[in-house]
Amino acid sequence: MRKFSFLKGKLNYFYFALILFICSLPLSEFMVSASGGILLLTAWIEDKWQNKIVRIKDRKLLLFIPAIFLIYLLSAVITHNGETVLYDLRKALFFIILPLAFLVGKEITSKQKLDLIILFVFSVLFATIYAIINWKFFGKSQNLHIHNASFITHIRFSFQLILAIWVLVFFIYKNYLQKKWKLNVAVAFITMFLLSFMFIQQSLTGLVSLLLSVIIVLIGLIFRLKNKLRYILLVIAVIVIVSPVLYIAQIAYPFYYPEQINLESLPKTTLKGNPYHHNLNNQLIENGKYVYLYVCEKEMKEDWNKRSELKYDSLDQYGYPIHSTLVRYLTSKGLTKDSEGIIALTSEDIQNVEKGVSNYLFKEKKWSLFSRIYKSVWEFYAYTKLDYVNNQSLSQRIEFSKAALTIINENLWFGVGPGNWKQAFFNAYKNMDSNLKENYYASSHNQYLNYLVKFGIIGFVLILFFLIYPVIKSKRYRDPVFLIFLIFMFIANLADSNFESHMGSSFFVFFYCFFLLTDGIDYLFLKKRE
Repeated sequence: MRKFSFLKGKLNYFYFALILFICSLPLSEFMVSASGGILLLTAWIEDKWQNKIVRIKDRKLLLFIPAIFLIYLLSAVITHNGETVLYDLRKALFFIILPLAFLVGKEITSKQKLDLIILFVFSVLFATIYAIINWKFFGKSQNLHIHNASFITHIRFSFQLILAIWVLVFFIYKNYLQKKWKLNVAVAFITMFLLSFMFIQQSLTGLVSLLLSVIIVLIGLIFRLKNKLRYILLVIAVIVIVSPVLYIAQIAYPFYYPEQINLESLPKTTLKGNPYHHNLNNQLIENGKYVYLYVCEKEMKEDWNKRSELKYDSLDQYGYPIHSTLVRYLTSKGLTKDSEGIIALTSEDIQNVEKGVSNYLFKEKKWSLFSRIYKSVWEFYAYTKLDYVNNQSLSQRIEFSKAALTIINENLWFGVGPGNWKQAFFNAYKNMDSNLKENYYASSHNQYLNYLVKFGIIGFVLILFFLIYPVIKSKRYRDPVFLIFLIFMFIANLADSNFESHMGSSFFVFFYCFFLLTDGIDYLFLKKRE
């Protein structure tokens, strides 16, 4: 049975603090903040200063990371704006707290580093099991969506899942080399369990980051290998690339090639003799059918109110008008929007509409990615064709990016500063004549655009340099785990400002420092046993 290294030998309080921090990452935002402070405090009060000075000289590359915080600080001094400046500085604190802790913290062995990785994986596993239990057994009573079932936000948790999955993949590889079949089966089971949860959780940012990291790894192996295995990997890479493209195309096709309609041949009245309203000016589509055809609102309202306690003019679970969700749901089933259509709905259909389900396929395919991808395609279609933008995740992100590009174009070299971005975005939305409501105004959900807005090209290039140079100088890019970690995080930053969120920055900076001070992947492959 494996004995963890903290159970024997001399006490290393910095190592205990590392354990506390790494186990807190998937479990608690508060504990991450508290353990971050403990980590820094322990690093600075433990051991003699003579030893600290030696470590600082040896780990001087870590000083590039706090330089990112200094960019925030310098820009804040120049473009001071009170509360907003302090808000941004607080979000960037981990760029100074964690590197300084690793800079002077006592040395830990390769075995202890391996123990930390194992503890992290088990913490992620525990958090995943908790999320499933929380969602499955308490979700209905608490009206809890799977996105909100985990301890931390689903986007940040998905990144931790990705790292845990890749670590387990490398363990499987090592166990395969050593013919440890029983252990391999156990590790493979945990890997598939975490991967399955990622699909159930349906965080597109996380899934796309994982998919692209897999593709990049496969391409790298294809160029690196010289045997027949490279051709097998080439086939796998093609399948991995083509399959999601075809799947998305299949979902998107009905939006851009809907049913052909001849308005003259459409019935004028319902079976009850009430007039239909056919509106092709509004080209909203569900499952390839136009939503605003065969509409008799009078009959819909009367019969819906007979079947549901949630009235026609009230709001569904997600805050949308019931009548808006209802008309889309009826269209998705190919039913007319009148008495006949309402009568044809089952009790389950009625409950679906009350819960805000706008397409019956979302329930039929609830265990697949269909609903998540369909909603994104629907949002993109509605945005480009109908200029729908409010309360739509993808549509809003596009609008956020447009506003960011407008600001960048006007403040190309030095940006507007961390204290002025809110006002800059507000002005940009007004100047764009955006249909986005003011309560949805926000910065770009793209880390690179946000850096360009705040610091311009000069600051953006400096930040990239501070992040990339230590990796190149130390040659830690040779560690595949570290390299994959950097790849999926830099991909994820295209869809969210992860470095400016509490859990995103803490996760990234911790493992960046951790891997930068780790000698390759030997400790993961269990070769180095100090």
